Amino acid sequence: MNDRERFRADLVSNIGVRFVQGGTDGLIAWASCIVAGAIKLDNIAIRRSRDGSLFLTYPAKRTTSGDRYHYHNPISAEAARAVQDAVLARLAALARTAASTPDERDASW
Repeated sequence: MNDRERFRADLVSNIGVRFVQGGTDGLIAWASCIVAGAIKLDNIAIRRSRDGSLFLTYPAKRTTSGDRYHYHNPISAEAARAVQDAVLARLAALARTAASTPDERDASW
């Protein structure tokens, strides 16, 4: 594992995913995570784009004039990629578990 992979692996942990039934604007789930073992981020939206790709959006307040102020969000492309990669990897793991047969799920305990 190189330094960049180590940084990314340590950056995002304790990822939780809560699926949404009938979400709008491509919303499929809400995520939470802990960054750098120090800061918990909640209400990260996992969305599906029109082309089928998945991406994250962060909670924000929208003013009456339409301006958007994020409560929290990554400040660099590398940090955004690290959080997105970790959250989507957790989502994929949940999907694999859900798709496995009951015998395979029992064997993982």
